[in-house]
Amino acid sequence: MSRRAFDAEIALDLAVNVIPFLIIGFFVAVFAVFNPWGVDPLQSTLQFAILLATMGALAVVTYVAARAIETDDRTRRDTGEE
Repeated sequence: MSRRAFDAEIALDLAVNVIPFLIIGFFVAVFAVFNPWGVDPLQSTLQFAILLATMGALAVVTYVAARAIETDDRTRRDTGEE
């Protein structure tokens, strides 16, 4: 029986990426509500673009890593049931 994509074992392997994702999300929320440097269109746009691009890149890297783990024969453990 083949392994289901993104099962619990893969989720545990990739859980380390949740913490940085939440930290970046926290800063996006804080800077959206309270911006200590004031609101400057250029500065705010760059600030949010950097944070959101980092979040997007982390999400893509996490997905690619999950696919790589899922398709690697060394990490595949079949249950033996057919």
